[in-house]
Amino acid sequence: MAAVNSASLGSDDTIYSADSIEFCPFSSHSNLLACGTYQLAKDEREDEPASNETTEQEQEQEQEQEQEQESYRAAQEDSDDDEEEVKAEKPMLRLGRLLVYDVQGDKDDSLDLINTACVETAAILDMKWSHQLINGNPTLGVADASGDLSLYQFKTEGNDLEIVTKYMTNTENRLALSLDWSNRVQASAAPNIAVSLSNGDITILEMDPSSSTLTETLTWHAHDLEAWIVGWNYHDTNVLYTGADDCRLKGWDTRMDCSYATFTSKAHRMGVCSIQSNPHDEFTLATGSYDESVLIWDTRSMRQPLSTTETGGGVWRLKWHPTRKDVLLAGCMHNGFHVIHYDEGWSTGSIGSSFMEHKSLAYGVDWSYAEPPTPSEMPLVVSCSFYDHLIHVWRPSP
Repeated sequence: MAAVNSASLGSDDTIYSADSIEFCPFSSHSNLLACGTYQLAKDEREDEPASNETTEQEQEQEQEQEQEQESYRAAQEDSDDDEEEVKAEKPMLRLGRLLVYDVQGDKDDSLDLINTACVETAAILDMKWSHQLINGNPTLGVADASGDLSLYQFKTEGNDLEIVTKYMTNTENRLALSLDWSNRVQASAAPNIAVSLSNGDITILEMDPSSSTLTETLTWHAHDLEAWIVGWNYHDTNVLYTGADDCRLKGWDTRMDCSYATFTSKAHRMGVCSIQSNPHDEFTLATGSYDESVLIWDTRSMRQPLSTTETGGGVWRLKWHPTRKDVLLAGCMHNGFHVIHYDEGWSTGSIGSSFMEHKSLAYGVDWSYAEPPTPSEMPLVVSCSFYDHLIHVWRPSP
């Protein structure tokens, strides 16, 4: 299968660097998406949008941003020293914005991205929607650079997100790097949210829908370096998986002593930064890494992967198709976004569509849950990139 390059149907400048993006999974709001941004600023700098013209000072600032981001994203061995030098000169603030967009239009070749809301936050590193309504409302979890896990809801028919609760995990200047809801497949009256932290810890929070409060039920030290990603086994929510800068993929059973992993895999050659359980196939797990490979696993036997697919870029995010078990979307940092198709036995993955119009690090990506115009077409995809602070909407080829 020869990969087809998809064209952009619409785009927007997020001003701050964009790294996380999520379509709302409910039909009542399927035209809406949330985008999270991450921006570094010196503490004396006014928090204003950058102009379109790049000054010499802004170029220097972007280089400083790249130094810190590489230490947190690309696991470069010497970038930690660079970051410390920058911090010694001027303390840096990690600023963020939570943006809401309405995707409008009925043309095949053009869509409008209307920014309907903007919430000032700490820098955002990950976001996930609950796939179950909470008190009748779509609910978005947001992990940020202050170490907080915040929940937002669409409270009315409008497009504004309102914060309903915040849990502060931070006691040691830790960043909350990723989160995952336990209720993607198995509905729960009190869903759990797993959060991974920059010190290698994993925290499990239980939500009380009646009061919208979060209670910490379990925390343990899973990795010695940044725990980039955590993901539940959606079919058995006693089990979850973690990946970190230590190049380890680990499994955990919360019914057991989490001082010990149920397995530790070194199949990835670099930091593990993306994990997603297949919601349509009980025993299938996808993982991605800075080593530019996507591995498919049978969770009943984690000794070795079923297949390896090379993507040409570090795999920052993975998203299974909303309804098909054999199609996987990947955000691949220095090499754009790709849609991978798998054969019946998971032994081979081939790239069917790619989107290469982002000119910077490809991070956040997600499928639309709205039905495509015809059954043979793929759903829309939204993607975002970092230094050029852009989001694009596009449709992969079938």
